[in-house]
Amino acid sequence: MLFVKRTLPLIITFCTGLIMILAFFSGPAFPGIKALEDTFPKWIQIIMSFTMLLGAISLLNINLSKISRKADGYGYSMALVIGFLTMSVLGLLSGGWPMFEKPVMVGEKYYLYSDDNMSSQWVTIVEVTDGEGGTQNIMVEDEATKTKFKASYGKLKGRMMALIFDAQQILFIGVFKNAQATMFSLLAFFVASASFRAFRIKSKEAGLLMGAAFIVMLGNVPIGNYLRMIPVIGPFIDVSAVKEWIMSYPSSAAQSAILVGAMLGYISASLKIILGVERSHLGGEG
Repeated sequence: MLFVKRTLPLIITFCTGLIMILAFFSGPAFPGIKALEDTFPKWIQIIMSFTMLLGAISLLNINLSKISRKADGYGYSMALVIGFLTMSVLGLLSGGWPMFEKPVMVGEKYYLYSDDNMSSQWVTIVEVTDGEGGTQNIMVEDEATKTKFKASYGKLKGRMMALIFDAQQILFIGVFKNAQATMFSLLAFFVASASFRAFRIKSKEAGLLMGAAFIVMLGNVPIGNYLRMIPVIGPFIDVSAVKEWIMSYPSSAAQSAILVGAMLGYISASLKIILGVERSHLGGEG
């Protein structure tokens, strides 16, 4: 049992990592290894699908347990479970529409959705011809304007499917997207607060940071251009040019150094996992 839980995952991790490294450096000389490199991403997608299913089951289990015990904040868990189940059912129903509907026929009426799925119109099928690959070329007529135009089969939905799709869009765009925008709006205030604390000049480095940030901010707002109107020294002040120099050279150099350090750390962590030094992903301490 210990072999299955500990040793076997380490062997699989080592072999997989070694194959990916060899495939990257081997080139076309070893087509078998290159074929494995192309196959592994498909395996990863399958594993990720099972992982998402396992995560969904775990999420429901934890929150349902919290609701049954009426623990602190169980109301939020109840809202999460209701939203999760509602969106899952609506997503499955709306996504399964092409599999259960028959091919469209002349004279039938459908809701035709726009490319961004934000609006729909009531149309009548006026012409259907066979296209390439078993597809249908569909010509529809708008019931409101009586204009005729081509339509995509995937954008046509019956009354029931249109109701389901609209409910899904209202919850996703009207609730989730707006809640997400609200969270990011609140994040802006936290960033501003953190910036204020970071710009307190307590050392030479903090003063340098404050000066560079002040110049960059001036270069990004219209008020920076008015500095050139200052008598005598105004014509020699080009905040935009200084801002561009700061962003192109000092800032770019610092970002490159951070990226190089992060990549070295990434390589080090990957080697520790491949060689079995780091075992926290197996549920134990590394």
